[in-house]
Amino acid sequence: RFEWYIDGELYQVQTEWQTAGQDYPAPFDQEFFLIINLAVGGEWPGSPDETTEFPQTLEVDYVRVYQVPN
Repeated sequence: RFEWYIDGELYQVQTEWQTAGQDYPAPFDQEFFLIINLAVGGEWPGSPDETTEFPQTLEVDYVRVYQVPN
């Protein structure tokens, strides 16, 4: 189970996933990294145009990761 919080508010919960050709708990049975990015464009909210303000900033105060023992 993954839970994402932003400013203390629950934002997203993920309880199901699959990895092609691998059994549960793959891929979380090995070390991995979190990638946090500021994406520009895509289907939401759309590609940048003349109203898009650049440069932008993504400020992350901290990231907490907990693992609940099985």
